[in-house]
Amino acid sequence: MTGEIQRIAIVGAGAMGGMYASHFAPAGFDIDLIARGERAERLRAGLTVNGTPLVASVIDVDSDRPVQPADLVIFAVKDRHLGQAIEDAAAVVGPETIILSILNGLDSEDRIAARYGTARVLLCVALGMDAERDGNEIRFRQAGRLVFGRADNGPEPDPLVAKVQRALDRAGLDWQTPPDMRHVIWSKFFFNVGINQASALLHAPYGAFQDDGDARQLMKALMSEVLLVAEAEGVALGEEDIANWDRVLANMPAAGWTSMAQDANSGRETEVETFAGRVVALGERHGIGVPYNQALLWALRASHPRG
Repeated sequence: MTGEIQRIAIVGAGAMGGMYASHFAPAGFDIDLIARGERAERLRAGLTVNGTPLVASVIDVDSDRPVQPADLVIFAVKDRHLGQAIEDAAAVVGPETIILSILNGLDSEDRIAARYGTARVLLCVALGMDAERDGNEIRFRQAGRLVFGRADNGPEPDPLVAKVQRALDRAGLDWQTPPDMRHVIWSKFFFNVGINQASALLHAPYGAFQDDGDARQLMKALMSEVLLVAEAEGVALGEEDIANWDRVLANMPAAGWTSMAQDANSGRETEVETFAGRVVALGERHGIGVPYNQALLWALRASHPRG
């Protein structure tokens, strides 16, 4: 791949993956949705995004042979499905494929890089989106922003980062490449541990957390423990991060739902292992008590057991 990004493969065409595909496709990119078996057949029945049919090809890794490698692969699965997704992506990862992961959590890029190498895997977090999926229909009010790049982004982006920037511009997607991506990833984790988990436990939309009250206090208590383990890990989160996430939350649609709340509402397994599970493990590593996350881990494990 010596030219611009043209062929984009999305592994995990759920709410977020479909939302991003719906921006790339009308901008003239070639879109491949990567799946297998029954899921591939469901995708071939067609997705609609905000009422518009999505124009994309479906590659069943069990039976189809891709025409050519993707220029860009976007992982958009839940953390519990990442291991299988990494193997499925081999169907479209070529020597010059760039990889983005928009998964929640702290280490999806490390797991992907262990399979495909660190040079091609850019760090990434997705902020401020509110996509929801019901069957083969996806709806969103705002696409948010992709924050991505190398661990340390200089004033001039490296060539792979620059290619992704140009592709996102062409698709009309907002992006940012800040100097310190590790801090950004931890900051997003800090927010997810609060809003995603509290919303899943309470089956509550964003609006329940935008004003002072018990729901917001629960969210803040969960987040306070991330500040402690982050400091022990050498990451300085503070008042600026808290203020930034307050602004993000204030701008989310009051009737919208986090992805984790959508899972809980539908009786699906949640990402509690990715969030509270990781906080509890870090607390044990550093000898730090994290009782709020421990209690939530027990509660969501009991009410939404792993399959």
